Amino acid sequence: MNNLNSSIMKTKISIFVLFLAVSSTNAQEVKINNNLIVEADGTLRMEGAGTIWDDLRVSLDKASSAASLDFLPGASSGPEIWYFRNGAGVEAMSFTVQIPHSWKEGSTIYPHIHWIPKNTATGNVEWNFEYTWANYDPATPQIFPATTTSTVVSTGPFTQSTHIITSLTASNVGLTATGKTVSSILICRIWRDSSHAADTYSNNVGLISIDFHFEMDTFGSRSEYSK
Repeated sequence: MNNLNSSIMKTKISIFVLFLAVSSTNAQEVKINNNLIVEADGTLRMEGAGTIWDDLRVSLDKASSAASLDFLPGASSGPEIWYFRNGAGVEAMSFTVQIPHSWKEGSTIYPHIHWIPKNTATGNVEWNFEYTWANYDPATPQIFPATTTSTVVSTGPFTQSTHIITSLTASNVGLTATGKTVSSILICRIWRDSSHAADTYSNNVGLISIDFHFEMDTFGSRSEYSK
């Protein structure tokens, strides 16, 4: 069998295998292996075990209440990160998040913080995460509700410069998103109150990144502002 015939045969086999994989069809969509759907307009949609996860990353550039930039632990030059300092009371940063169009609407999202201890020591760090979340609706403008606060404690001892991830919801339950849609917005604040009784780590902590794990069921939306 020459290369051309071999290629044609492989193509036919691939098409046949794809045909066998199709578990249900109708005038509107084709479902492949129960988890991947090709809709009538060509949109790909994932279900069940076929959904995937990604990070929704946050830009941290709005420090307040004296949260300060400094070099990495042990360094006197180079890149700088934001520090929530010990003995400084409440130090905070604010940010906003827009939910992407690939998000599986209504599914829980999971905020967490990446951070590093300034020094090796015992103690615990208390993180506070505050947010308000509203949809975008051009027909009926939505009002941002009162803020919700989630408080979590990261338990030491800690080692200097280690990369730590702490969920910003208790037991990583995430944020309930019932009724929420793509292009909805979260207005958020994260802060440390080193004077609080639950915060016993007597050192600065450096904030590296904040992001939200979110579930995707499409690669975008069918229209500009709706899924």
